[in-house]
Amino acid sequence: MPAIDTPSRRLRLPLRKNPYWTAVAGGRGGVSLGYRRLSPKATGRWIAKIILDGNRIEEALGFSDDDGAPHAALTYRQAVAAVLEWSRRQGAAIMAQREAGTSANGAPTVAMAIETHIARRRANDARNGGITAGRLTRHVLIDQKFAAVPLSKLRAADIVAWRARLPHVMAPATQNRLLGDLRAALNAAAERYRRELPAHLTVEIKVGTRAAPVPIEERARKQFLSDDEVRRVIEAAFDPSDDGDYGRLILLAAATGARYSQLTTLTVADLQSELGRILLPGSKKGRSARAKPKIAVPISFDVIKRLLPAVEKRDGMEPLLTRWAHEKGDAPMRWSRSHRRAWGPAYEMNKFWPKVAAKAGLPAGTVMYALRHSSILRGLKAGLPVRLIAAQHDTSVEMIEMHYSAYIVDATEGLLRGASLDLAGVGETIE
Repeated sequence: MPAIDTPSRRLRLPLRKNPYWTAVAGGRGGVSLGYRRLSPKATGRWIAKIILDGNRIEEALGFSDDDGAPHAALTYRQAVAAVLEWSRRQGAAIMAQREAGTSANGAPTVAMAIETHIARRRANDARNGGITAGRLTRHVLIDQKFAAVPLSKLRAADIVAWRARLPHVMAPATQNRLLGDLRAALNAAAERYRRELPAHLTVEIKVGTRAAPVPIEERARKQFLSDDEVRRVIEAAFDPSDDGDYGRLILLAAATGARYSQLTTLTVADLQSELGRILLPGSKKGRSARAKPKIAVPISFDVIKRLLPAVEKRDGMEPLLTRWAHEKGDAPMRWSRSHRRAWGPAYEMNKFWPKVAAKAGLPAGTVMYALRHSSILRGLKAGLPVRLIAAQHDTSVEMIEMHYSAYIVDATEGLLRGASLDLAGVGETIE
């Protein structure tokens, strides 16, 4: 067997496609290190091979330290150490696949990580899991080049190249939500197959899925409505044809500044009309394993009066905000009311908003989230402490200071003016 341990010996070897092999562990049926050079001007490469339980796996390790080799080329000793580490991971993978009843060809890929993540998300939450599945299928699984990359070979450059192929019309915030899903899927797979995957994989994932910078103007689409505009929106939302279902949803959004996900989880018992308040569930943002405590938010008795029809003769654990579900009749294009149910995904709310916004005379492009921004600004104008406003809206002081800093100064100017030095009290009055 020709020696491949020094550059001079490798240089004298005839050029050929098949590697020159040398046994590293376990003899011919174990781990081998190979060397291959295809042309006189080409740099040689190290090849790893393992044969275990009838499975034969080969993989390129990197360049050899021949004359003119690129930076970070491996010496023979480094290549031996690399092939032993590689064989350890491959052996662990084969054993894991044997335990799972799969073949060695079923090495984990990006697609496998995504599919496993989707199944887990669907099992935990069918609705949100379906949204995640649609996002990952549309933008990750459809990219066959990226989806087929084995996790053992995944590099940050592969993720960056996939990101470059995403639609250019995708907003940075939308891309970051997609990156969050991808990062969760890849990290879960990296933990599951940690015995057979390289230790640096988590770093590659972290670097490749780093969030895209979001322009300040897009971080919070700060559209503020006057109190008169908010009142017009509420009146426009109360459509008699739906028994006021959408109107009550908009009414509570305007009165509390809560997120849609909080409003849809309200129960009848959360409306404490005798105390003039409503108990808002904590949002699902963040990673806390413990449920957030409910937030008591005062609401006017005018608001409560319009909510009372939704709670009469109903159990306290039933959802407070409901809507009609429809079923298709015998005649074509004929739908009839079936039963009442809780509000579902956000698109159900967004479907009605454009018509309401137009009826209320709001500027084109105004989003429902403007009700939340307006609620926060209303508290600032009233001189409420920022910490209190943050607690009521289930956010942080830092977030309010980041997105509403200019408005904090404007809203508190009267308070600052009252604390300013008054020269009229010292000496003569200024005419």
